[in-house]
Amino acid sequence: MPDPDREPFGSLEDLLSYLYSIETTVEGEVNKIADSIDAVTDRLSASLRSAIGDSSWFPEAAKPSPPPPAAIARPAGYFQASRDWISRHRAITAAVVCFLGTSAFLIWRQRRQSRIKRRAKRGKNGQRTDIVILAGPPTAPLTRSLCLDLERRGFIVYIPVNSLWEERLIQAESKADIHPLHLDVTSPSSLSSTIRKFTALLEPSDAPRYPLRLVSLILLPQTPSPPERRKIADISADTWSDAFSIHLLSPFTLLQAFLPLMLSHKSSILFLTHTNTPSLSPPLHGEASVIAHAMDSYISTFRKELAPPSGINIARLKLGALDYGSDHDALKMAVALRHDDRTHSTTSADSATEQKKVRGSPLRELHLEVFDCIVGKRRGTVYVGRGSRTYDILGKVVPQGVIGWMLGLKARRGEERKETRPSNTMDDLQASPSWENVNQIGEDVA
Repeated sequence: MPDPDREPFGSLEDLLSYLYSIETTVEGEVNKIADSIDAVTDRLSASLRSAIGDSSWFPEAAKPSPPPPAAIARPAGYFQASRDWISRHRAITAAVVCFLGTSAFLIWRQRRQSRIKRRAKRGKNGQRTDIVILAGPPTAPLTRSLCLDLERRGFIVYIPVNSLWEERLIQAESKADIHPLHLDVTSPSSLSSTIRKFTALLEPSDAPRYPLRLVSLILLPQTPSPPERRKIADISADTWSDAFSIHLLSPFTLLQAFLPLMLSHKSSILFLTHTNTPSLSPPLHGEASVIAHAMDSYISTFRKELAPPSGINIARLKLGALDYGSDHDALKMAVALRHDDRTHSTTSADSATEQKKVRGSPLRELHLEVFDCIVGKRRGTVYVGRGSRTYDILGKVVPQGVIGWMLGLKARRGEERKETRPSNTMDDLQASPSWENVNQIGEDVA
């Protein structure tokens, strides 16, 4: 028999749990009953409403109103559809907004910078005091364009020359602040004498003028562009020696000679090099590729040796495709000075200019970047010209096999166009923006 003194539950917690379970069960049953009553009531009311509405004896005023018609879904407008698409693709929308905003800011900043007037400093009496040495081939249109722009902005420009013909070419510009500077890099004694005379020009004198200051040395190494593409195995030792002497040793010697003077004046050094072809190291361009990579190593080492406390701004301007426009006059002037038959040479140069034009970025972009580098607003590596940054990235990132395949396709297309196009004796020489073979042009047009 059960013990009458024993409690029915072991503890108070068991009792409370039992009561809570009863409450939950009762609540569930009550809800089911209520739902059933609601369903029966809805059916009865619907049946009654239908019977009253269909009856003819019931007054019309007392009949219930008919249910409203179903809403017709209208197509969403462009604005609502755009909102729905944006809400569903938030990541894509954020990326597009960031891209468009960044592009708009860069375009605005570029236009704002291009509208700023850039002028060299002058003395209180308006005298020019800043000197720029533009070390480049006088026959190149790039040298002519830069010297005219720097002179227009208030600089005194000196262009190193080593022959009477180059001096006459510079004097033909008829500019009072563009001067030839005789430099013979092959003769150490002559080079030292010229540097001493140039240093004495910058030193203060008793004359009533403001002291002159050397603000920049701009190096335009000549890019080798032989008339015929040659394999490395076909390049002789004498050709390599001449190429290294002209394109590497000459600018290195010139920079070493002016370096003490530039350190004292806190001048800037600008290296302008072409980057499109050397970046890819294509076949049959061994000279250009080797010289360009040697120049890269020289500039990198030179930057590390001259620490920032030296006060010298070393800028590297990698040039892409530039539109020289009317600067083809430099070629015509060179040919005219070399030959007496002016009419024939000018006509030939004009016809070649009309047949072959260099497409690229305007030279004004290069002029602005050069000025900003001279005054120290731009430092490091600066890309100027169409394709300069793209070719540089392709040469560093894209595998050499892919580059070789792309160059092979381009070479085959070029051969097909060459077979269908009549030959022109000056096309190959005009295609290079440096125009270094002026003598060959003169022989062709004479």
